[in-house]
Amino acid sequence: MWDMDAGAIEDAAAASAAQYQSFAEASRTVLDLLERHLPQSTPFLAHLDRGQAIHRIVDCRNGRPFGLRSNLAQPLQGTFCAAMADDRGPQLCNDVPTHPVYGPLEAQDRFGAGSYLGVPLELADGTRVGSLAAFAREPGRFRPEDQRLMTLLARVLSSELERESNQRDLRRLNDTLRGQARRLGALTGVAQALASSGDARPAVCRAACEAGGAPVAFLLEPRGADFMSTAMHGADVAPVTIQPRADLAATGRGGFTSRESYFVADARNHPALAEPLVTATDARSALFEPVLRGNQVAGVLIIIWRTQVEQPNAAVGEVLRLIAAQAAVAIEQESLRARAGALSLTDRLTGLASRRIWDEELPRELARARRYDAPLSIAVLDMDHMSAFNMLHGEAEGDRLLKESGALWRGQLRDVDLLARLEDEEFGLVLPNCGLSEGVEVVDRIRAATPRGQTVSAGVARWDGEEPAELFIARAADALATAKAAGRDITIAAE
Repeated sequence: MWDMDAGAIEDAAAASAAQYQSFAEASRTVLDLLERHLPQSTPFLAHLDRGQAIHRIVDCRNGRPFGLRSNLAQPLQGTFCAAMADDRGPQLCNDVPTHPVYGPLEAQDRFGAGSYLGVPLELADGTRVGSLAAFAREPGRFRPEDQRLMTLLARVLSSELERESNQRDLRRLNDTLRGQARRLGALTGVAQALASSGDARPAVCRAACEAGGAPVAFLLEPRGADFMSTAMHGADVAPVTIQPRADLAATGRGGFTSRESYFVADARNHPALAEPLVTATDARSALFEPVLRGNQVAGVLIIIWRTQVEQPNAAVGEVLRLIAAQAAVAIEQESLRARAGALSLTDRLTGLASRRIWDEELPRELARARRYDAPLSIAVLDMDHMSAFNMLHGEAEGDRLLKESGALWRGQLRDVDLLARLEDEEFGLVLPNCGLSEGVEVVDRIRAATPRGQTVSAGVARWDGEEPAELFIARAADALATAKAAGRDITIAAE
């Protein structure tokens, strides 16, 4: 198998480490690099617009032989990149005319390519939004190392695209929050709650009451087929569960499933409001304001008046829609917080204990060792040459190596031992009732279990019975640094 030449590796590494002002700058850099390393070819960057079913050229180099240019658009399904991104065709094809997928494509009738090489631009959620690709007129043009180079550069562009998109979304959200806070005093409390670490949903209900001049507001969120209240203001009742009526939704009178505001002038005799809710809140009029996340109903704000009122005017309605938009952010924050709380106990990649667990459990083990006058050792382990591994095999394979190693190492330990992933390729190990020499033996055993011929360096330290956790860890880390300096693939015991 051919290997990437040193120049390509250096250029790819430089492109990966560079700080770009924009995605456009990163695109230009990557295409310039491909132009140097893929002579007699036409490298290009394309956007796969699945919403409009369009394949659009973002930028290209040496496009004249194929008539490629920026903003050139064609139907998505007839293109090489769509077939590649959908895994219907290979990323590297050196005989396009005879290939059963690429040969019959409409794009091949237009371009007459002899060779094609393409890799998808994939976001963190797995969505493939673009392609980094190249055409060549003659067959047999591209090699496996060209594919590896393009894969590395596609990761650079995917990362930059995600970063720029996140920054743009964050700027838009901040601008929206600032504008609402300036114009609408009712939103100030919501903005402050969203910026804090607490649940902002009660603040949403309070702001809805202030904006609508109403005494009571509920926020309800879908729970299966029902809607359950997750926050309220102005009422002290048990959580409310309401099942929307299908017949009302079909006639547009279902306030829980509608994507439009729905006002109820007389709440006492309206089927959209459950009788227990009317009784508990003494409702006379009500407004259902949908909380939308995209096109999906993420919840509904119910604003309740205890006197019969007319439908709120346009200005109040606009404020309530803004509050509902904030409610969507609050719901998303709580969802993320719940998921983060569950994930923080375990490392997402390896399934091992997280850094949080390591930081919490080590002081407990120190206290236990002091109480029972028992030995306690720890180790800090670090994979050797992971940057080179990722460069040669790709980050996905590097992640698989860490995951496989964690599983194999865990199998070499006792139930009382704690193995945690601290960060990147660094791991921590707590060994209760274990002296220094025994600790070195355990670490050597798990190092030997590392798969794929990968080596590991480690530092081991035994607690002296007095030092705090920070100094204890520092001694093990110093021993690891000594192991790295000694040539790696070794365990060093701290003095």
